Amino acid sequence: MSKLGEFLRAERLKKSLSLGQLASLVGYRNIAKGARRLTSLEQSGTGKSDLLVNIASALNLDWMTVESLAEEDRQQRLCEWEAWVNEPVPMELIVRVMAAVYARHSLPAEVTTPEQAEAWACEFARDQRRQVCLILSRRHSVWIDAEGQVYSRTEATPGEPNSPFMTVKGRRFLLDGDRSGM
Repeated sequence: MSKLGEFLRAERLKKSLSLGQLASLVGYRNIAKGARRLTSLEQSGTGKSDLLVNIASALNLDWMTVESLAEEDRQQRLCEWEAWVNEPVPMELIVRVMAAVYARHSLPAEVTTPEQAEAWACEFARDQRRQVCLILSRRHSVWIDAEGQVYSRTEATPGEPNSPFMTVKGRRFLLDGDRSGM
């Protein structure tokens, strides 16, 4: 649980309010939906700013305290993300088979440096006439077109995947199945 989430939960319980009661005070017409959002906020410490403003108002909380706790949580998540993104991982090639369909392709064992991997990936893309994404690390990727030309180099940022993904009904599905978008 986050510092902000713990604080909000403690303040709600001090006032003997259930999640449903607070959802009503915050202005939700659909109490169950509001209670689910409040539960999520208490667990994660993240939510839309207008919801935080409404909760602070409903619980009569000091806004500076809410903002300060939210910033502490944000800094903690950023530190955790930085540690995660800097962990070494094997380089790999993601091949675009067709729209929204990707396949992993291992790099040859003799390819050990990013420069060798990029040269090999460019040749592979050209030979196979496929777009590819070379994952150098959790932080850096190289995007190569079907002619074997690099068209983009990307660097991961918190919340944004740095590898191919697809979106279904507003949800992102990452090919690699890890927390690239953390």
